[in-house]
Amino acid sequence: MSILIKNISHNNQTCDIYIENRHFAKIAPQLDLEADTVIDGRGHAILPGFYNTHTHAAMSILRGFGDNKPLFEWLSEDIWPIENQLTPDDIYIASKLAILEMIKSGTVFFSDMYFFPEMTIRAIDEMGIRAAVSIVEMDMFDPTRTKEKQQATLDFLNQPNPCPDRLTKAVSCHAVYTVSEELFKWTADLVHERDLYLHIHACETSKEVCDCRDRYQKSPIVKFAEWNLLRPKTILAHAIHLDTQDIKLIKDSGTYLTTNPVSNLKLVSGLFPFQQLNGEFPHHITLGTDGASSNNNLSMLEEMKIFSLVSKWQAQNALAGLDKDIFTAATRNGAQAFGLNAGIIEEGALADCILVDLNNPFITPSYNLLSNMVYAADSSCIRDVICNGKLIMQNRKVPGEEQIIADAHRLAERIKNIKPIPNAVP
Repeated sequence: MSILIKNISHNNQTCDIYIENRHFAKIAPQLDLEADTVIDGRGHAILPGFYNTHTHAAMSILRGFGDNKPLFEWLSEDIWPIENQLTPDDIYIASKLAILEMIKSGTVFFSDMYFFPEMTIRAIDEMGIRAAVSIVEMDMFDPTRTKEKQQATLDFLNQPNPCPDRLTKAVSCHAVYTVSEELFKWTADLVHERDLYLHIHACETSKEVCDCRDRYQKSPIVKFAEWNLLRPKTILAHAIHLDTQDIKLIKDSGTYLTTNPVSNLKLVSGLFPFQQLNGEFPHHITLGTDGASSNNNLSMLEEMKIFSLVSKWQAQNALAGLDKDIFTAATRNGAQAFGLNAGIIEEGALADCILVDLNNPFITPSYNLLSNMVYAADSSCIRDVICNGKLIMQNRKVPGEEQIIADAHRLAERIKNIKPIPNAVP
């Protein structure tokens, strides 16, 4: 499939962009080329799509469920009891809802950590987005569950990949408070042996760090280093409560971090020290939304704005959290973390991009497009989304979106019958 985008604004210049074989093949003024699809780019700008490096996609069906509670209370009282009732078909429906929301807000890739990952993969295959999907290691220190998780992981990895040009299979360890030392060490051996990406919740709350020090007499990061888990293909989610030793271990190992500022603010988990860490290891900080049940949406546009503002406030410096650094974290850095030549508009890169309406009132006038995207834009500014060289949203329309919404409403009714939402307002 080939696409020719005519008269599009790129780096403040008008040009044509030719996409072929999943890549940006040619960028130049007035290209005289044939294409399967021709897009009129007048009045629009092309930008990289967003790479959401930490989420739990199917949790979109739990949006607003159990709000206004601390993390551990929220998990134990509301989230885990419902998750235990969800079926594979439920995960498929919920994943499609999440992917629809992500595409609508310009996301072209997400890194997912959840249950029944084969159903999330099915949704990814159908909807054309790019992703890294991991099976969750979480044994709650039960030796029987440890063995079950090990076998389930091997079964997942050995299943065929329906869309290898868009999908990466990965492994995730939930957190130091839900995963045993035996399972962590087994996972480390596995990811090294098979050269897999690894995703871990790390140092999200001060309680997590304190409990780990009580159990192991060391911080989670130090234990991960001892268990051989820190490496360039490891992504640590949240990473808020880090000390000097932790930061050195992360830097020396080439490990990536993904910050989730909206979720962290809502759950009062803490503030990610962006200005400090961006100086320590630039290009290794990425951005994610976390799940829609703790955010409560999957908009990387909103995430960028909050990330910048929180970074400025925490550093007490208006020059912290600059729009260009925040946008890079949401695009190029996220792609790089998963080994993708993407997150940038240039010849030879993977054709993942968004077309932005420069006449949208939210970003008019456009003195500085990156500033507008970080501080002003909402999803209505994005007209088209291209992922892997294919249009997955055209003129704000995603194929099948009405059915996706209808299915999600039906599933939500069933969930309300499982556990009524206290103080819910219709």
